Amino acid sequence: MKSESLGALENKPRLRRAPDSPVTAAGRWLFLSQEGILLLTLIALCVVLAIRSPVFVSERNIFVLLSQISMTMIAAIGMTLLIIAREVDLSVGSMQAFVGVIAMQTLNATGDLATGILVALLVGALIGLINAGLTLGLGINSFIVTLAMFSVVRGLAYTFTDAAVQNEHKIDAFRAIGTGFIVELPVVGRVPWPVIITALLFAIFAMILSRTTFGRYIYAVGGNPRAAELSGVRVNLVKTLCFVITSVLAALSAFILISRMNSGQNNAGFGFELQVIGAVLLGGASLFGGQGTLTGTLLAVLLLGTLNNGIVLLGINSSWQVAVNGLVILVAIFLDARRRRATGEV
Repeated sequence: MKSESLGALENKPRLRRAPDSPVTAAGRWLFLSQEGILLLTLIALCVVLAIRSPVFVSERNIFVLLSQISMTMIAAIGMTLLIIAREVDLSVGSMQAFVGVIAMQTLNATGDLATGILVALLVGALIGLINAGLTLGLGINSFIVTLAMFSVVRGLAYTFTDAAVQNEHKIDAFRAIGTGFIVELPVVGRVPWPVIITALLFAIFAMILSRTTFGRYIYAVGGNPRAAELSGVRVNLVKTLCFVITSVLAALSAFILISRMNSGQNNAGFGFELQVIGAVLLGGASLFGGQGTLTGTLLAVLLLGTLNNGIVLLGINSSWQVAVNGLVILVAIFLDARRRRATGEV
């Protein structure tokens, strides 16, 4: 009789938890997820800045802010893919200088915008291939490889020119890329070209990450390279593509920068790599690979860009911007370590 009663208990259907309502699910995401917390923090920061400095909500400031954020986000899109794949690239800041100098010299020599853009992207792709070759071909940690490339590329920028390369070509469309706008909306106002470019890239790579085989491979390679390789994934090819994508997007960001500055600066991009990597990590990616989203990266870029903008508007010493970037990386590493402990990964 006892065994029968136990059998009855075992066969009794288990109660399943009812799915959360849309409101509950949204609340859970907003208050418990890293992305939701970033969004709340961003909203709170915008409210504070709007109260403390009315200039913050002016059309001109928003135009400049979005244009600046766009350059960081373009580079951060590639960096997100690379960090998910368990690699990193510290040379993206130096590329702002080197690619900018090369691109401006090309524009001055040819007077052709398409050629200038193509050369910039090809230089970026070459740097990405070198990073991938040294990292994957020789088995050297990507942190060490790209730290060395950081110095090499910066040195090359100073070698090619000892001063800024000024705009001598006077191509009308060139200035529009960094400072022009595509449309003026009734409520939003002017939408800068860099924002349009960033939105297109975000949509493309968000779809790649979430809906394509290549996107699944990136997560698999970062999460467990050995298991991915045993499953037939060409790990080195996936990582190489991520290196190249990162460098090409960093080169595109550099081209937008020289359009905004109207010159190629050999000292451009100092600290840019910390902004990009810090945003990606704060957005939820892990240096141990296998996790991260472009939505999280976007929210982190918006938050950090707004914070830096606020520092300027409130008259705070600009040196704090550098300190903030370092603190962001420390906070992101702390959050990642806590998450890994909670999930039993360490």
